[in-house]
Amino acid sequence: MTPKPISPALFWLKLFHTIVFLVVSAAILYILYSGITNQGGPLLVISVAVVLVETAVYVLNGTRCPLTHLAKRMGDHTGNDWIADIFLPESFARRIPQVCGALAVVGIVIVVLRIVLG
Repeated sequence: MTPKPISPALFWLKLFHTIVFLVVSAAILYILYSGITNQGGPLLVISVAVVLVETAVYVLNGTRCPLTHLAKRMGDHTGNDWIADIFLPESFARRIPQVCGALAVVGIVIVVLRIVLG
């Protein structure tokens, strides 16, 4: 079965959401790197802020991304809420909250422990 073509607006929304996902993922990986290598600085602060803002938006929206709701309203044919508005395979996309959340928590805990323990 051929996938249904998407509107230009939905394409741009999916592209934007994919870029947001990549930026947040990079921030999470940088937090982990910083914790493991005991690096600090402004980029770590920015990375933690990005992750915390993304987490707040996600949690305050009932653990659903507001862009997913927008994509559905724009006619996303997938009809699911597993980050349907991102250019990734669904089997991977449905695991994003758990994987990214766990990595973010581990990274932040390592950074905090490094700061507290010196």
